[in-house]
Amino acid sequence: MATKTTERLALPESAAALAENTRILAVVLDHAHARLFLVDDAHAVELPCLVSPRMRGGKFHSDRQGAPGWNESAFHGRRREEERRHLAGVARRISVLLRAHGAQGLLLAGTHEVVAALEQVLPPRLDRLVVGTARLNPGELTNAQVLTAVRAVRSADGRAAQEHLVDAVVEGLGTGRAVDGLRPVLLAIAKDQVQTLLVGRGAGPPGYRCFPSRRLVRSRVDAEGEAVVRVPDLVASAIGEITQHGGTVAEIRDPKLAARFDGVAALLRYR
Repeated sequence: MATKTTERLALPESAAALAENTRILAVVLDHAHARLFLVDDAHAVELPCLVSPRMRGGKFHSDRQGAPGWNESAFHGRRREEERRHLAGVARRISVLLRAHGAQGLLLAGTHEVVAALEQVLPPRLDRLVVGTARLNPGELTNAQVLTAVRAVRSADGRAAQEHLVDAVVEGLGTGRAVDGLRPVLLAIAKDQVQTLLVGRGAGPPGYRCFPSRRLVRSRVDAEGEAVVRVPDLVASAIGEITQHGGTVAEIRDPKLAARFDGVAALLRYR
């Protein structure tokens, strides 16, 4: 089953939505049961499950009360009402557990039909928290399987968010809303233009901090006569500058994505 990750979490902010220490409430359900798990980066803990009563009757025998046959329409009507009540109960339990445990995301799991039905009854405030879906059977399920499913969603979300950021940089280079390379990025930081800093893996080169302006520069020539003090890692210092001034920093972990820019790049608040 395809996940919702790329549809729901295509914005840059999504990288924070599924940070590794974020708690996820995993809901694994069928037409009568719902097993619920609180999942962090290393553990999945099962919470009390929800079981909804189901009408029982003979199958395909019209002489049995409530079974398909002469009263087939009423039988199926009651079954639909039972499912509606079950899904509404699951939605209420989700709301309570999210508040009680401070979970910030929802993973919905089960068959395609039952997951789609639950999504239809979730109120908008809960629907916005759904980070993905998975095909899991509540009757044959371990905590390890739930943890694996949540990790898969986190991995997919991180990859999608990073790809979105790199695409935004590549597009922004043509419009002046992004810069690529260490010198242009340092200049943009000095002008307080940087909204989001993208960095690849690995240490940055050494450089200098100017005084009194406190600009970060690659060389003494770039300092334009200001006094300087040596900085062992310009990228680390740039990260400190961005976080101190309320910007965001994204480490691009995928080597193929990181190869699309020159070690460090930035999305700008203004041109």
